[in-house]
Amino acid sequence: MERDIDDILRELVRSSDKVFVSSDPEEPFILVDRGSDGLAFVAPGPGESFRVTSITLSMVASLEMVLQESLGGYVDRDAILTIGCGDPDSFYAHSWDIRRRGRKLYYGYEKTHYLLLVSRIYWCIESWGHASLVLRSFTRRYDRRTGLPVKQVRGFLLKRSGGGLKLERVPLEELIWANTTDPETGERLPPEPSVEYCYEQECVSSDEIP
Repeated sequence: MERDIDDILRELVRSSDKVFVSSDPEEPFILVDRGSDGLAFVAPGPGESFRVTSITLSMVASLEMVLQESLGGYVDRDAILTIGCGDPDSFYAHSWDIRRRGRKLYYGYEKTHYLLLVSRIYWCIESWGHASLVLRSFTRRYDRRTGLPVKQVRGFLLKRSGGGLKLERVPLEELIWANTTDPETGERLPPEPSVEYCYEQECVSSDEIP
């Protein structure tokens, strides 16, 4: 398997500007920045076989527009965006910090973090047909009972639609169920304190969930 990775890497780096190789054995990947030719992302897909996801600059711009337009209205200052995809035997999830600066959202703390976010989203879509997004937005309000900042949680499903991308909002009931149910046992979990589960601007406090 390592020889396969080396062969793919040698082929891709010939015309690359930068190459980033994961140092985490639990999350192997190779991210190749090919400048005007876009990105190439190599990581295990379904069945643990490595696959190459090619991402053009127009695909990067399309995703940036969808994220800014869809998530921007829910981020007042800081947030956490979690990307997930896969099946029960091979599920991937990773989180990025989001910071608002003026009208623009920034993901992570350096360019590599953003390139990895873009790559993982398209890798999810190419491998499993969609990417699940969970946005946790920090409000300026504090929970009187816990003293913690109130977080608003929203869920999204990102898919291809025609020649572009379509972001669907997860209904409120499904969002609450997903966040209060053990995925392995199906048992009910206590709601997280200081959280509001939201669909657009309609929100339900975790204190109201029995």
